[in-house]
Amino acid sequence: MEKRLLIAAGLSLAVLIVWELVVPKPKPRPAPQGLEVPAAAASASPTPESEPPLVAAAAAPISADQEIATVLANDVLRLTIGNRGAVIASAVLEKYQDEQHRPLELVRNAPAPAQRPLSLEFPGHPDMAARAQAALFAVERTSPRSARLTYSDGQFQVAKEVRLGDGYVFDVSASVVGPSYRLFVGTGLRNPTASELTNRYVVPAMAIAASSAGMKRARAEKLEKQETWQIPAHGFAGIEDNYFLAVLLPDRPTDVQVAPFVTRDAAGKPQTTLSASLAGSGETAARAYFGPKDVEILESLHLGLERTVDFGWYGVLARPLLWLLKRTDAWVGNYGLAILLVTLLIRIALFPLMHKSYASMKKMQKLAPKMNAIRDKYKKAKTDAAQRAKMNQELMALYQAEGYNPMSGCLPILLQLPILVAFYNVLSRSIELRHAPFALWIRDLSAVDQTYVLLILMIVSMYVQQAMTPSTADPAQKKIFMAMPLLWGFFLKDMPSGLVLYWLFSNILTILQQVLINKIVKDDAPPPAPARAAARKARVAAAKGAGR
Repeated sequence: MEKRLLIAAGLSLAVLIVWELVVPKPKPRPAPQGLEVPAAAASASPTPESEPPLVAAAAAPISADQEIATVLANDVLRLTIGNRGAVIASAVLEKYQDEQHRPLELVRNAPAPAQRPLSLEFPGHPDMAARAQAALFAVERTSPRSARLTYSDGQFQVAKEVRLGDGYVFDVSASVVGPSYRLFVGTGLRNPTASELTNRYVVPAMAIAASSAGMKRARAEKLEKQETWQIPAHGFAGIEDNYFLAVLLPDRPTDVQVAPFVTRDAAGKPQTTLSASLAGSGETAARAYFGPKDVEILESLHLGLERTVDFGWYGVLARPLLWLLKRTDAWVGNYGLAILLVTLLIRIALFPLMHKSYASMKKMQKLAPKMNAIRDKYKKAKTDAAQRAKMNQELMALYQAEGYNPMSGCLPILLQLPILVAFYNVLSRSIELRHAPFALWIRDLSAVDQTYVLLILMIVSMYVQQAMTPSTADPAQKKIFMAMPLLWGFFLKDMPSGLVLYWLFSNILTILQQVLINKIVKDDAPPPAPARAAARKARVAAAKGAGR
């Protein structure tokens, strides 16, 4: 029996040896995508197409016993970092106020699952993302303006650090021992009230990125699905409105993902905003800017953030106007008065052109009978190309003989339009005008004048200006011109009161200029009309005949 057992054991051992020698070994299983290499298997390098598997954490679990808030503050910015999820729960701008005259809060007060700044998401691992967001991080205060937050649960480990400087720029870093992740800049920006969105010319939050393909922007209402943009090292990505900005500037190339997010207001009405997040793996370091879109502040940082202040096509005019407004305000202490003084300077600079334009209009009035005579001569000019060409030739010959340029009357108007657009961009995008008072009921030059007093005065001034302007228009054209002030009033009714103030004062100065030009330009006696000239000749001939 014992001999049989020994023979069976020997045969079994021989079979195992032969199996090992003959049967090929199985290939190792590929590492799951999105996970890092275990420390025990570090020698097995992952393929470039996939990320290594998740670490079975060697470090002991790290967490806090209770939820606490850590405040990092300087003279202009106060960051509150919650240890639940290690996110920026609050970013308060000390020198700016909201509609309730409280220091302005930049972090959007949106309910879960809205992501707050510095929160993490793990694509393909929703359970891990939920654990990271609910985790209580241990907090280490490394200095009065910096803190490090760490968490480990035996499956993955996360560490975040925030270091605040003297202004609106601070350094952030996120280190994850585990899968790749997305680091959020936030969801939405600040908390504009319904009245602010209605009464102020406020642009809702937009996503922005200095991408490899240039400046990218996306509006929440036009974003149907998430988009991904590539950004270079030290580029930036985040969320903006026309006055404030929250962006991260990573130290290496990455991508930013922009996605729509639906919240509800106090009345339960759905509102669409958006979120922005950067891709990361291992350790990610970045600079952050949470603050105002003040051109001088942004330019002083040398980070390229001044490009976020978009003055449009007429930026070449808007920036000098803003500079002049700020310097004038520093002198008079009131942005409303600064607008009036800058408008006066513009009008003085344009006075020679205005004088030339007015003289041209007066000359056109004198030429009107001759021009009408030529037009009457070619009554079929509208349908006959040959007659129209001859009529235009005679009109041009008349203009040359009289030294009249038909475009000279349009030039000042064409010059004013770019200035108007530039002023509009300055008043609607420059944070200096936000909450800037003027006088009486105008307490905010960036807000709409709800009394419409400025608007009514502007319409009246346009009618007075129109009545004083020389014109050769026919009755039908005059009716159209009479409707223009009303059209302008409709266009400006929802614009910032500072813009309406500029337009009103500009009209008043134009009226005064026309009064002055009327004294400079003396009216010559108008040439007699053809019918009157013929009647006078007939009377002279009759008188001569009677004398004979």
